[in-house]
Amino acid sequence: MQDRNPSDVRATLDDAARAQRQARVASRWFPWYLLLLGASAFALIVAIEALFPSGTGRVAAAAAWALVVVLLSRWAESHDVVPRGAGRRLLIATAVWFGVYLVVIGPLVRWQAGESLGWWSLAAAVLASPFLVGAWRERGRS
Repeated sequence: MQDRNPSDVRATLDDAARAQRQARVASRWFPWYLLLLGASAFALIVAIEALFPSGTGRVAAAAAWALVVVLLSRWAESHDVVPRGAGRRLLIATAVWFGVYLVVIGPLVRWQAGESLGWWSLAAAVLASPFLVGAWRERGRS
């Protein structure tokens, strides 16, 4: 085994700390990504359920949302640093958002409130919360 000079050990530890700081700074985009996904999820639900509940307006709103998600995804791919576990957290937020909309909130609000903008805004805020909570938690990590 090779003996190390204490100054070499200190330099190595300083380099590791600097690399950790640089990685955290480089991953600060991820909370914004989750926040923007949450805002787009909110806008989609309000648009397709309250503003354009049928017809071409609904299709146009869904297409506009898909374009926003594609652009956000391209923006996310352009970053060199992704926080550890980001893919899993994004998948969980998306699955909760879609699953709760499809199985619980969507049918319940549609049955009770029809096309009410107020109710769908409230439902969309609840549905967007997995992304918003994820953004808030990520902000504390970076």
